[in-house]
Amino acid sequence: MTSPGELALLAVLTEKQGNHFMALKIGKIAGARGIDVGALSHPLGVIPDTADISGSGKALAYAIARQESEFNVGAVSSAGARGLLQLMPGTAKQLAKKAGLSFSQDRLTSDAGYNATLGAAFLGEQLDRFGGSYVLTFAGYNAGPNRASQWVAKYGDPRGKGIDAVVDWIERIPYTETRSYVQRVMENYEVYKMRISGKYDIVGDLVNGRG
Repeated sequence: MTSPGELALLAVLTEKQGNHFMALKIGKIAGARGIDVGALSHPLGVIPDTADISGSGKALAYAIARQESEFNVGAVSSAGARGLLQLMPGTAKQLAKKAGLSFSQDRLTSDAGYNATLGAAFLGEQLDRFGGSYVLTFAGYNAGPNRASQWVAKYGDPRGKGIDAVVDWIERIPYTETRSYVQRVMENYEVYKMRISGKYDIVGDLVNGRG
């Protein structure tokens, strides 16, 4: 199966069947072969309506989940991070308490809505911490918020700067993995904003962050 039409059809079918992990894999295979399947490389549906996420938070959760777990609901990292948004159990327990939810470690890898609800809450906290900056929030999600703050102290604060300064700041991130992570998640976010709301604004989101 090599034609764009065949791959696109397979991606659509797997997305409709709820196999979001495989739908993403097909999209990535297509991309590696230079075949453009458009938004099908960013499947929807893995985060159920039961997730308590509002507004652009769902696009944000999808953007992180695509990068963190590739939509594998049962994913567990070598460090112990669990589920769609790869939450550490200790962090998830604190988030559940704040949200008035009972904590279940098992649900982190079995209930996509539960994991996404807690993950979106964590992203909201980090956005508050970093003044709405998506760039700093994504850097902190990958490398740790304290390290992101250290980079602000070392390389300057990208918040309130123009697009060139923000891009330059991203390029100064000393960890190759984190630098790539910020770029990929930002791309994911814009695609999911378009798929969910029909709108996107990559320059505005890079420069201004969450409004």
